[in-house]
Amino acid sequence: MFIRPCWKAQSEQDVYDIIRENSWGKLISNGDSGPYVTNLPFVLDTSREPIVLTSHLSRANDHAASSQAETTPVLAVFEGPSSYVTASWYPGRDMPPTIYYTAVHCYGHLVFQDNNALLSSVEDLTERNEKRFENGWKTDEVPPEAIMRRLNSILGFQLHVDRLEAKFKLGQDEPKRDAMAVAKRLLASSNPGDLALGSMVMRYNESRP
Repeated sequence: MFIRPCWKAQSEQDVYDIIRENSWGKLISNGDSGPYVTNLPFVLDTSREPIVLTSHLSRANDHAASSQAETTPVLAVFEGPSSYVTASWYPGRDMPPTIYYTAVHCYGHLVFQDNNALLSSVEDLTERNEKRFENGWKTDEVPPEAIMRRLNSILGFQLHVDRLEAKFKLGQDEPKRDAMAVAKRLLASSNPGDLALGSMVMRYNESRP
């Protein structure tokens, strides 16, 4: 990914936050007739070295068989907040429009799970998602055999991240007054994505001279 020095993340935590808050990512890998791309839920574990992303594929998906046969690195892509920036937001209206955005690319290799590890991962993923709901659902509400039967239909894996690239294109290469004007516009929005992006634009530019 092309990343100007000024577009680098200010901290590892900023990068991890993008992954955790936008965990519906894309797994990309090579195949015999071209690349495979599958949208998947990921769980990030930063306590390990290297960091690990856990997910699963449907075995009915050709991507699953291809991933088991492929030995080249794979890529997981996470897209954070983004917005079209109209030139009308700039005080002088003298800059062309652009896109402000955040993205994280994780390169690494896959390690496949046995059923015990897969069950643990599925339970963890379910708990993380269900905690948003009052009286959320738990996997033990159905018979264990019903869970195990479904596990046979999915391929669990961990992506051990060997290389990570993060791009925070938030107006750092533009005049400060323009970037701050964009931040102000975004922070005036009622859209949660705009508010998150506006906060980052403000934080990444306010200390500039």
